[in-house]
Amino acid sequence: MAIVFAAMLNDTLPKYFDPRKYASHESALEGYMPLNKFKELCAILASDEGNVFIHLDFRVDEDRRYIATGSLTAQVQVVCQRCMGAVSHDLALDLSLAFVYDEDHAKNIPDNYDSVVMIDGDVILVDMVEQEIILALPIVAYHEESGCNPTAVKYASSTDDAPDDEKPNPFSILAQLKAK
Repeated sequence: MAIVFAAMLNDTLPKYFDPRKYASHESALEGYMPLNKFKELCAILASDEGNVFIHLDFRVDEDRRYIATGSLTAQVQVVCQRCMGAVSHDLALDLSLAFVYDEDHAKNIPDNYDSVVMIDGDVILVDMVEQEIILALPIVAYHEESGCNPTAVKYASSTDDAPDDEKPNPFSILAQLKAK
């Protein structure tokens, strides 16, 4: 029977946790964490409002590795690269994590797991979750064209920088001189 450690919005998830303890007891960890706790993430988002829902089920696998599987869900506001406004992006990540003591042990983890290095046997939950979210963000985000600021759309799709067939060739004068 699994033990569930739950944290609601008015409670807090642990800052540090020992995955060995959770895995040995086949425990689960779940709860909400405010986006404003993730400093690096907030620096690239349009807004730090909202929460991330975290659910992790811990176990020890057949090779005696400390494993956690679960999910992260959140709605974040990323910056639209067309109008520079906020655009909502839903994140739903499936997680398969293996907790290791150092980078050397991480090399031996199967590809279907992301390795997480423990520091003195603990993991900083905020850092782990933040890195997973940053890796899942879109490289470039856009509103639908109808959702962008009309002025920004006009300039983003402007053809002013495209070559214009009616502009005179600046070297045509040289061609005329050469002909004389």
